[in-house]
Amino acid sequence: MTLNQKRIIIAALAFLFLLSLIFVQWLEVTRRQAEAGLRPPPIAVPASSVACVDCHSETNPGIVAHWRGSEHARTGVGCVECHRAEQADADAFSHYGVTIATVVTPRDCAHCHGDVAAEFEKSHHAQGGNILASLDNFLAETVEGARLNFDPHSPTPGKTVTTVNGFASAFSGCQQCHGSKVALVATDGGMITVDDLEPDAAGQPTNQDAVARIAKDGNGKPRYHPGTWPNTGIGRLNLDGSRGSCSACHSRHDFSPRRARQPENCGKCHLGPDHPQKEIYEESKHGVAYRDLREQMNLDADSWVLGEDYSAAPTCATCHMSGHTRNGGKITHDPGERISWTNRPPVSLVMDTDLAGKVVKVADPEERRKLVVDSAEQKRTRMKDVCSHCHTPDYVNAFYQQYDDLVILYNEKFAKPGQAIVAALRQNQLLTPTEFDEEIEWTWFYLWHHEGRRARHGASMMAPDYTHWHGMFEVAERFYMELIPQAREVISEARAHGRGAAAARAEQVIEAILARPEHAWFEEGATEQMKKIRAAMEERYGQGGGP
Repeated sequence: MTLNQKRIIIAALAFLFLLSLIFVQWLEVTRRQAEAGLRPPPIAVPASSVACVDCHSETNPGIVAHWRGSEHARTGVGCVECHRAEQADADAFSHYGVTIATVVTPRDCAHCHGDVAAEFEKSHHAQGGNILASLDNFLAETVEGARLNFDPHSPTPGKTVTTVNGFASAFSGCQQCHGSKVALVATDGGMITVDDLEPDAAGQPTNQDAVARIAKDGNGKPRYHPGTWPNTGIGRLNLDGSRGSCSACHSRHDFSPRRARQPENCGKCHLGPDHPQKEIYEESKHGVAYRDLREQMNLDADSWVLGEDYSAAPTCATCHMSGHTRNGGKITHDPGERISWTNRPPVSLVMDTDLAGKVVKVADPEERRKLVVDSAEQKRTRMKDVCSHCHTPDYVNAFYQQYDDLVILYNEKFAKPGQAIVAALRQNQLLTPTEFDEEIEWTWFYLWHHEGRRARHGASMMAPDYTHWHGMFEVAERFYMELIPQAREVISEARAHGRGAAAARAEQVIEAILARPEHAWFEEGATEQMKKIRAAMEERYGQGGGP
């Protein structure tokens, strides 16, 4: 080979290399422009969905625009692929020659995302619809509303109101987060739900009498009951027997991982007076770092692995669901896999769970060992693996000691005693069987459901103001200034009405609790301690500066 030939080959290779660099750069620029919305992303409309995209581009352009920005669009997953239904499905209907259903359930998503659906199915999220049998739902359906439609109180100027929907608070409130029991309208105006349809293992209804009673519009489309749909509650009870709604976190129709990774996404449900996790996160150092360093979070990364794709700050997803370098980047769709206490009930429980994922409540150690499949310690180790990306073992262990101590303090000083006091009043029939018709029942509910949760959640996420002022301070005030006086008043009323024996039994419970050393200040005073505090305040602030 001559020297000139070698030069030509080298020049050609150099030119090809330069072209490849330009091409790669073009691909990257195109990708970034698409992500920024500066140019439409490349999409692959499958033949099955061409007609859908063309039609809905005119009738619902927002839906199509969102889909065009999705990974589904880039990989050829279209409308029919997700909405396709079997003719025997309860909510199926023919739409321009294609059998589809409006509601896409986790069972549908499982056709492609089987492992994810299985993880979600065993999570506490999937059980969110169980609120339908809880005190929260009793409040919404009965106390705030009514389990029936009733006549309006008076005319509403400008609107004809003939009946009031007593379920409106439950439909628009609790069930939008926890999930509704999706219902179709029956021919008699009632509801047809999963309970009526009795679906088999494949999600097909087995009760054909119920299927025959489904009301349909002029095009043969089943009518969803407006109280139960639209609904993207995390534990939605679907017509095919599945639980949940993937779009609770992965909003349709772009199903953006970026959005699911951000705390604002979780804030749809995890905020407010009884579970203010989003506000707690925002107060914490983690939330402060996220707001400041959001641009460094690499939220558009395909894998989004902590310690590899980012390390600027953690979000809810980082700690509870996303992959990291310690676990090989494995994502979980069961947030409970890393939680070692459940702070939802009145008394926090150690998150030892059985084969069904239920919290083991048996006290006997030997029995617990037989039942526990995934221990709280194992769950905590998984969370510590996340923490260890940014914190030393000593730091992490000391944090968990603080957290445990706060939960145990709440449990032992206020929650268990409060529970015992209310139970004593009930067992001695000093309260009516109906919840929330007596003041002390509201007091107890506020103590554990609102203030108690705030304190525990605040400690779990390093938010001192929620732990103390919005938490334990209000727990203590509610316990000493309301629960105890109200319990004594109930007992006094019982005595006045000739129920001395029952009153005495309940009173013994209260007095035994208050006789314990942790409550001594309330009954006996704390004179010496207050003298020291006042002296210190006087020295610090001068005359009039103390309490």
